[in-house]
Amino acid sequence: MVKMPLSTVWFLFCLGMFSARAEFREWTAADGRKLLAEFVSLEDGQVTIKRRVDGREFKLPLEKLSEADQAWATEKGAALQAEAEKAALRSRASNPFLKLVTGDWERHESEGLSYRFFAERKLGRSSRTTGLGAEPKLYPLVIDLHGKNGDVMTPETPWSANNFAMKDHYRDRPCFILVPQAPKENETWSGKNGAAVIKIAEDMIKHLPIDEKRIYILGYSMGAYGAFHLLATEPKFFAAAVPIAGGGNPSAVRDHRKVPVWVFHGAKDDVVDVERSRVMVEAMKKARAEVKYTELPDGDHGIGGQVYGNVEVHEWLFQQARK
Repeated sequence: MVKMPLSTVWFLFCLGMFSARAEFREWTAADGRKLLAEFVSLEDGQVTIKRRVDGREFKLPLEKLSEADQAWATEKGAALQAEAEKAALRSRASNPFLKLVTGDWERHESEGLSYRFFAERKLGRSSRTTGLGAEPKLYPLVIDLHGKNGDVMTPETPWSANNFAMKDHYRDRPCFILVPQAPKENETWSGKNGAAVIKIAEDMIKHLPIDEKRIYILGYSMGAYGAFHLLATEPKFFAAAVPIAGGGNPSAVRDHRKVPVWVFHGAKDDVVDVERSRVMVEAMKKARAEVKYTELPDGDHGIGGQVYGNVEVHEWLFQQARK
């Protein structure tokens, strides 16, 4: 007798596949009792069957069945496992994003945008990537928008978003990280570039174990304007936002008033006036939005490093979930 421990993934895969086929057969217990039932799965030495008369499912220890049924169930379980493994390989081969889940900052392009992407390998070990139908463990998606003249493709790592990939942060808050590059000839996060960011994220959600209720967006300078823009155009897409040293359209804040926002700005910013953030914060307060504001008294335009590296920002962000 062969004991075949199967994971929950295999079990649910078997359940879905065989319930559709409804292959009823007569089972014989070791004491001679008989039962007409459908085979569902074999897991950890337990046979799950569905009784034909009332559709009730229950488990039986493999050794409680006749020798003939033990052999049949073991062979069927092995066939299911082999079929599931083949399905997993086919699904992984057709997954356009799984090759990016390497534990390094990968470069890719789609929807007319180049971008960097990071995720540890363990995040790829999910039923959403294998297509086997089990309930996967889901992880947040962090989207970071760079500022004007920013270059996220050339350096070894995107300087700001890399804070989320550092071991001390990532160990406690594993996630997928998307850092798009705005084309130099059209350097903005509105219009088609903003739409492309959303489309890339939507495609990733279809193929990776991303928690749709925990999609976060950050942006620095021009990226902060982009974050506010995407919040207004896609308010149901995001769970939280952190705009840094930027601004936005105060008349649009009602569109995203249900999304928690933590705004940062340096009081001595001589590139983007601090008043741009103050106006946005006041507008969100009037709209009864959930907003936090941190103004750094001695901060100039280069406050990004302080914010991206702040563990309190990481903790706050990952506590947010869309209702």
